[in-house]
Amino acid sequence: MPYKEFEIFHKKTGFVPQLLESIKDTDPEMFETISRLDDVILKDGALSEKQKRIIAMCLSAQQQCSKCVDTHAKAALYLGATKQEIMEALFVCLLVGGAPCLSAARRTIAFLRGQIDPLEFAGE
Repeated sequence: MPYKEFEIFHKKTGFVPQLLESIKDTDPEMFETISRLDDVILKDGALSEKQKRIIAMCLSAQQQCSKCVDTHAKAALYLGATKQEIMEALFVCLLVGGAPCLSAARRTIAFLRGQIDPLEFAGE
């Protein structure tokens, strides 16, 4: 990990999204802003960080951002979410947003079903 800040992300989520690496390389000030937002918004409060990651995963599915779904699902699993919690949350997405939400989560669902190697899913 080339930057100390990446160690913090890795410690909190088990990985560092490639997008953050690109942002850090091109705009360190923006990276610091994103990092600070992440710290403030996702820290444990009335909701746990795990619950907030599951919510973020669902919002990502609603927005059709499949890489974002994977990123938040990986972070939630790292923070102790179960496969069942992830799937139930995605079913709520289906109820509210329809089948496209599950389409956006297809890699995450394939991973949960054992169809994607954990090392492949852990990468980006």
